[in-house]
Amino acid sequence: MQHYQVFTASVAIIFFVIVFTLIRRDSILMGAAFRWFIIAIGTLILGIYPQLSDVAAGALGISYPPILPITIVCLVLMIKALLSDIERAKTQVKLDRLAQQLAIMELKLREKLKE
Repeated sequence: MQHYQVFTASVAIIFFVIVFTLIRRDSILMGAAFRWFIIAIGTLILGIYPQLSDVAAGALGISYPPILPITIVCLVLMIKALLSDIERAKTQVKLDRLAQQLAIMELKLREKLKE
């Protein structure tokens, strides 16, 4: 096993342990943790068997195999950013609705106290 393979495998294992620790501390949701586990496992597999990238790139017709993992990582990061934006938008809508409901309740309470 080459030095870079050991390094990549070590990074993937450390990342896997960090995600597992975050789950145990309830710092990350299970759905997000599952995605990060998949990324860690993919990194581990490509770290140990880098020739898989060459085979996959050849099957897809990519002439420069090292660009395939980089392209996949960029795609995954874009999807992650999109999912984060969607979640943030949902949270903002819920927060706005709660603020509106609170304002309505306060108005009703003031009206009751005036009577």
